[in-house]
Amino acid sequence: MYESVHVHVVYCFEKINEWRGRVDWWMFCLNMSTKYIVSALVGSFAIAYVCDYVVSDKKIFGGTTPRTVSNKEWWEETDKKFQAWPRTGGPPVVMNPITRQNFIVKSQDS
Repeated sequence: MYESVHVHVVYCFEKINEWRGRVDWWMFCLNMSTKYIVSALVGSFAIAYVCDYVVSDKKIFGGTTPRTVSNKEWWEETDKKFQAWPRTGGPPVVMNPITRQNFIVKSQDS
């Protein structure tokens, strides 16, 4: 009887060590893959930034910046125009996204 218990305990310890080895291996793989994934993401963002800068700011394909973007006076006049508009609000509405119909929400008082 004691022999079978001893064999069972030894078997359990062997399995525990086997699983611990597998977990260590998976953690090693996870750490290695995390390193590669993070470096690939950082590298892709760097490449995207450089491409955006070269195409948009340096204008390698030609073109010019619109006057409305580069002219500070135009921005100031546009801002004055938007600030001068009267701010009026209608009744609150709820939109049904399926039929794309708007329904006026009645207040609880009326």
